[in-house]
Amino acid sequence: MSVINQMLRELDARGNAAADVPVTPIRPSGASRRPAWRALGWAGLAAAGAGAIYWMLAGIPAAEAPQEVVSARAQQDILPAAPAVPAKQPVLQPADAAIGPSAAPPPQERVPTVDSAQEPAMPSFPVPSAPAVATPQADLVPRQSAPAVVKNMAELSPEAEAQHHYDDAQVLRRAGKADAAIGKYRQALERNPAMAAARLQLARLLQEQGQAEAALALLKSGFELRPDDGLAIATGRLLVDLGQREAALDWLRRGQAGLRAADHALMGALLAQAHRHEEASRAYQRALAAGPGQGGWLLGLGLSLEAQGRADEARAAFRSALDHGQFKPEVTQFLRERSDYAGP
Repeated sequence: MSVINQMLRELDARGNAAADVPVTPIRPSGASRRPAWRALGWAGLAAAGAGAIYWMLAGIPAAEAPQEVVSARAQQDILPAAPAVPAKQPVLQPADAAIGPSAAPPPQERVPTVDSAQEPAMPSFPVPSAPAVATPQADLVPRQSAPAVVKNMAELSPEAEAQHHYDDAQVLRRAGKADAAIGKYRQALERNPAMAAARLQLARLLQEQGQAEAALALLKSGFELRPDDGLAIATGRLLVDLGQREAALDWLRRGQAGLRAADHALMGALLAQAHRHEEASRAYQRALAAGPGQGGWLLGLGLSLEAQGRADEARAAFRSALDHGQFKPEVTQFLRERSDYAGP
């Protein structure tokens, strides 16, 4: 504004000076007009210059533009234009190129650098290690290996446990360890009282040890718990050893379905001693049907037939007994006499 005021003052001074100059009389036609046109030219030039200066000053805002914007404009004017990029690669135009200088991107903040010598040392933290897995207390204590037998028994049914004890008892019995076998048989019966095989083997061991009455009670209680042909036959045989003939026959008949050839022969002998020869002959015939060629059974059959008066059948039985059996000399002599044997 000081420049404009100075120019205005100069124009005013020139105007005052022109007013003090005496008016020049009008010259006749043909006189020179150059001084007037010269004054007018100077005045127009001064007015045009003042207007230009006023226009330039009016376009500048009253407040000074930020230094950052001026710097951005200066950099835009100084930096060369970006080279052309091929059409295949799209180019992102800067925002200030489309909007104008006023939309220049804000200056990037500078991260203050810290001198490595002045940089404080970072505190060292302990590196966390992998979390320790809690070990169960049971794994810390050494496990005591239990016998495989006990482990398996915990998972077995009572019947399976009884069978396991029975198998152990059989091994012990064959090894001659009768007392240990008796204990195992008893354990088997505790788990399965209806196990007939364990009762039979235990009764046999008890009888061998002279405990016939205990063996007899064991067999009878087992039959009452569950009727079984094997228990009935074993009871009958044990009663034979005890001299109880009729009771033995009664128990053998209870096990009729399970009688073997030897059992039938035993019944034949018991019936013959009881003078029940017809029943005895039938019992011997059943025994010989199951096991032919037995000399002793043929001898018993011949005696039963001879007691019934069936001499021919008895002589045939005696001859067959001599052919198949091995007897003492006195028995052999008896058979020869009764069969009319004519041989050597």
